[in-house]
Amino acid sequence: MSTTTSVTSIVELEVDDGPTWWAREIGAIRAALVDHYGGDVAGEALTPPHDPAGLRAQLRTVAPRLTALTDRIRRAFDIDQACSVLIPELGLGRLEIDDKRKGVFALAVLLGDPTANIPVDQVLWDVRNQGDKASSHTSFSENDHKADYHTDNGALPIPERFFLLYSVKAAQCGGGASLIRDGRVVKKHLEETPEGRAAVRLLTEKNLPRRIPEEFHKYGHIDPDGYQYAPVIADKPMWRWRKYGIRKGIRANPEYQTPEVRQAVDTLTELLESGPDEIRLVIPTDGLVIINNHIALHGRTAFTDPERHLLRLRFHEPSR
Repeated sequence: MSTTTSVTSIVELEVDDGPTWWAREIGAIRAALVDHYGGDVAGEALTPPHDPAGLRAQLRTVAPRLTALTDRIRRAFDIDQACSVLIPELGLGRLEIDDKRKGVFALAVLLGDPTANIPVDQVLWDVRNQGDKASSHTSFSENDHKADYHTDNGALPIPERFFLLYSVKAAQCGGGASLIRDGRVVKKHLEETPEGRAAVRLLTEKNLPRRIPEEFHKYGHIDPDGYQYAPVIADKPMWRWRKYGIRKGIRANPEYQTPEVRQAVDTLTELLESGPDEIRLVIPTDGLVIINNHIALHGRTAFTDPERHLLRLRFHEPSR
C-alpha cells in the first residue's frame, strides 16, 4: 500500500471481538429494520430508508458496538481527512449472507443516508461476474474485466460522498484487486510539471461533454443532446471522471477536439495508469473498504475466480 506524507490516503482500523458483538447485536439490528420497514425485508431487497435519521437514532440505541465502530470511521474521514478506510476483518464472516447484508446496511445507515442503485430501488448491489445473467444497464460490476479509474455517479448534481465495498468472498486467483488514487495526490503530481499544470487548468475551467445513459437523465443536469457538460476537477465533488464517457463526448462534439483538450485528458490518463502513489489491495474475505467518492478515483484489476463476491453500497452525508 502506498500513501504520501502530506495527506491521509488510507486509514486501517482493527475490530476487536467482531464476531462476538455482531452475534449479540444482529438480532436487534434485524428488529430495528422490521420496525422501520413495517415487516421483514430480505437484505438484498432493502431500499433507502424513508426516515434515515430516525433509523440511525434507533440503531445507535440498539447496536452500541457497531455505533462505536462507525464513530471511529467518521473520525478517520472528518478528523484525519482520510481518502479511504480499510477494515481487514469486520466480523460478519460467520453470519449467513442475509445477515451480512443487513449488518453492512446498518453500518452504512449509521454513517449516512444510503441511496438506490439507479435504475433499481435496491440499496445493496452484488459485485460479481454474472456472465450471461448480467443486467443490461451495467458493465464491470457484473463481469470479471479490468475497471479503469473512475468516480461513481458523476451524472448526479452532487454524487454520493461515500461508497463501501464489503468482501463476501475475495478472489483466490491473484486478481480482483481494488485500485484507489487519492485525488488530492493526483492533483499534486499534475502540478509538478508544465503539462500537468496545463491539464489542471483546462480540466478545472472547461466544461467537457460526457455521454450519460438515458436512465440517469432525470437525476442530473443533462442537456437535451444526452450529454452532461461539467469540469473534471471542481470543488464538490473534486473529481468527475470516466475516461471512456469523456472521450466519447469529445469525439461526438467537434468543438472540443482540440490539441489542448486531448493533451489534458491524455496527461491525466497516463498519470492514473502509471503514476506513483497508487493504493492497490485485495479486500480480504470479511473485509470492508469505505471510499470518499468526492476526492478518490477507483478501479479494479481483472480476475478469473468465479466465486469472487463483493457488496457495494453508496451513501450521502447523514441527514439530520
